[in-house]
Parts: sequence; structure tokens; C-alpha cells
Amino acid sequence: MYQFYFEKKSDVIFEDGLTPKLSRYVFSDDPDWESGHHVHETETELIYVLKGSVNLTINSSHYIAHAGDIIVIDCGNLHALTSDVSAPAITCACVIHGFKIQGLPEGQILRPNAYPIVSEVQYSEIIKNIFQEINRMLPHNNNMAMPIYGAFAYILATMFYENFKNANAVREITRKQTLIQDILIFLNDNYREKITLQYLSAKFNASVSYICHEFTKEYKISPINYVIKRRITEAKFVLTNTELCVTDISYKVGYENVDHFTKLFISHVGCTPSEYRNKYRNNHIPESKSLNIVTAM
Repeated sequence: MYQFYFEKKSDVIFEDGLTPKLSRYVFSDDPDWESGHHVHETETELIYVLKGSVNLTINSSHYIAHAGDIIVIDCGNLHALTSDVSAPAITCACVIHGFKIQGLPEGQILRPNAYPIVSEVQYSEIIKNIFQEINRMLPHNNNMAMPIYGAFAYILATMFYENFKNANAVREITRKQTLIQDILIFLNDNYREKITLQYLSAKFNASVSYICHEFTKEYKISPINYVIKRRITEAKFVLTNTELCVTDISYKVGYENVDHFTKLFISHVGCTPSEYRNKYRNNHIPESKSLNIVTAM
């Protein structure tokens, strides 16, 4: 039997009133999942790798994270995550916003040039248990749960910050602001629209051959195939998190012809949209609820 007295101190990590709020929780268990390149201007991702390996690109730097690792992607960074083919990954992520750590810019956890992955994780079991507890609580998303989610966001942000603050591995990361990166961001933001190579050429004042060559060289995929892949990725999220019919999803991701969409989906995924929905449906969300789907990883 014992008693412990805690010191009465003000918040020593976050500036007054600017503590983390939970935006989204994302669970990814499709062995072929990938996020596509994207940017969150005001949100930071805290990711825990439950199983397998994740290929990660942040701006123009490439990394690999393994089971038990934690990852931080600060707001404002162009990034993409992909499940490793030889070691399919399962990850969970909390997306947070509205915070400021003392001495760092708003919405950032990493120090300048910090390596975005930690393998020797302090508080590893606590971090893992919090992610799993959020997963269990999702079916009971009521008013009483919201303050608990806020507390979880605060704890995770604090523990991630402590891990990355004490990490020794630091690598210089250069952010490339290039024409090709601008094209990638444009495609990611406008993938639902009818985009041709000629349109890209006129918009970015570069030849079709230059755009195709440099884009494929940098991202290992052609611009048009990137758009197709981006649409299929979004379709996966909508299929597993809403009850929208396949026709509506086809329109939502940019295909007016549902038969064409279905054929492309089968070609890229290996099953029909309905079969994919049945296999990876989000069982934590009541079917009657309509969700605002955002590709988060």
C-alpha cells in the first residue's frame, strides 16, 4: 500500500489552450493498401505499425517502417504510404490538429530534420493499447466518448513527442519544390476531373514528353496511371466506409461509366467492388450512418 503525490505544474509541453484534438482514426488492413501522395495542411498523423512493413515517402525522402515502429508525418508535408508487398502491413493512425508544442511551429511534433520513424519505442505497450482502445470504442461514438478521444489524442501526442525528442537518428531532409511535385499535388487534388496530358502540358507550360518522362522517373508511375490509381484508392475508402452503391461511387471518383469503373477496379484490385466491400467493410461504423470519407494515410 502506498501513496504518491503529483507536482502541481502547468502544461510543460503544449502552449496554453493549444492542445491536440482528434480529427480522424484510420485502420488499414488491406494487404495492397496505399494512400497516394497527398498533403494535410493543418493535420498531423501519428501512426503505429501493428504488423508487416510500410514504405513511406515524405517529400522526396524514402523510408521503411516495420511492426512496432511509430511514425510522425507533420502537417504541410507531401507524403505517401504503401503496404510492403513481401510483408503486408496493418497500421492504425490518429490524425490530430489544433496544437502547438512549446518551441516548435504549430501542428508539428518533429524537430527540424528529424527522422520520422522511431523503432525503439518508449511506452510502446501504452501507445499500442490506446490505439486498440480507440478501435474498440468506435461503435459507441457518443457524447461521453468525445472527451475520452480528446484525452487519448493528448496522451498520444505527448508520448510521440517524447519518443522523437529523444531519438538519436537524424537525417537531413530536403524539400523539393519542383514542377513535377506541383503536378503531383494538382493530380491528387483534382483526380475526379477529366485530365489529359495535353491539359497538363498547357497548365504547367511544359511538353507532354517532358512531363511524362520526369513524372515517371520521380514517382515510378505515369501521370495518367497515377490518376487511375488515385481513383481506385479513393473508391476503396468509400466502399468500406459508406453504403453508397457502386454506381454512385463510380461517379464520385470520376467515372461516368460504371462498367468501365468496375473493369478497372477488377484489373487493379483482383475482385469486384462489391467483393472488396464485403471483405474489408468497416464493421465499427453503423450501416445507417453516412461518413465524410477522406483518404488519410
